[in-house]
Amino acid sequence: MNLTGQWQFFEQFEAGFDMGYAVLKQAGEKISGTLVYREYIYGEGSFLISIDVEGDVIEERLMLRGKSYEVVDAPFDVEYCLDDRIAELSDPNKIEGHSVDDQNLEGRFLLRRVHSLLS
Repeated sequence: MNLTGQWQFFEQFEAGFDMGYAVLKQAGEKISGTLVYREYIYGEGSFLISIDVEGDVIEERLMLRGKSYEVVDAPFDVEYCLDDRIAELSDPNKIEGHSVDDQNLEGRFLLRRVHSLLS
């Protein structure tokens, strides 16, 4: 299963949720790309962020790590902790898994394929 393409992104965590998209490129077992989403923090508001990610696809398991980020738009100061995301790959058009950041805050995420970028 090749994960190259554009994906809708949704994540739920204790303090809020994220909605946006991902563009991923897979070459063999290596994967890289960008997540762009609006993070909604309950009681605080929201901000727009872009995160560069990279990782591996090994034996139907995705391991994706945040490498760097840019806060695109925020009405308040943002201190963001990069996440590690892990998912089992069983559906070519859907990726479900969990995330954990540097502060051990956990979430559940879902990626749904919009379209493949392969020709």
